[in-house]
Amino acid sequence: MKVEMYNSATIAAPGRLFDPSRSWARVGLSVRYGIFEHPDLGLTLIDTGYGARCFGPGAKKSFGLWLYTLIFRAKLHPEGQVQRVLTKKGYVPEDVKTVVVSHLHADHTSELKSFVNARFIGSRQALDTVRKAGWKAPLSHGTFPELLPEDFESRLDAVEDLPACALPGDLGQGWELVRGEVSLVPLEGHAVGHFGLYFHAENLLYAVDAHWVLSGVEGDQPLIGLPKQIAANSSQAEASLSRLRAFQRSGGTIVLCHEPTGSALDVF
Repeated sequence: MKVEMYNSATIAAPGRLFDPSRSWARVGLSVRYGIFEHPDLGLTLIDTGYGARCFGPGAKKSFGLWLYTLIFRAKLHPEGQVQRVLTKKGYVPEDVKTVVVSHLHADHTSELKSFVNARFIGSRQALDTVRKAGWKAPLSHGTFPELLPEDFESRLDAVEDLPACALPGDLGQGWELVRGEVSLVPLEGHAVGHFGLYFHAENLLYAVDAHWVLSGVEGDQPLIGLPKQIAANSSQAEASLSRLRAFQRSGGTIVLCHEPTGSALDVF
């Protein structure tokens, strides 16, 4: 099984806002998503990155989503768009059988509606929390229900129902996605129900948004700036970060969604 990561867009943000060692100069943060094929899961995506439903010209958006896109001003990469990548591989969106949804923020769910035949693997707790929040969900949880397919719940295979498993490197308990190959790692804090993916053969953890940059994992400084301010629970985010550091010290490799430099899995 070969996992490939693609960069759907870039967000330019002042470095000091997420890393105290950086200047105020703007840094281009990536917005990654993943693709792999597996006999059991079929053609599988890990999130979708940003796409036309958020930043495309003429996209129909609620006021809240319009304001969100005005603030973040992501620059889409045409060659990195999930639909374009699938076409180059000889697929159409209908061929996607599984989408692993690490959490419900817009930069991970923008294009979910494109995959009408896919099952979604994600957190039931996250979906319940967003539903309870109602119209406040964009403000309180950074989630825009308009980006979710209307039948999202009926196509959701909740991570909470998957078999539990012990994870290496002080990562604690997780869930089996594919026994002995891929496990899901709870990384609460950044968002309700946020989780990463551990690939056993590579001893690699895609930790998604547990931090924005690897320098924040490698150092011992506490979570600061925007990563702390937007966290659903900052104390849980700190605890997840501590586990990542222990995993890294034990020899594990970490990949993050927004790290500006290339990762071992990057294709584009």
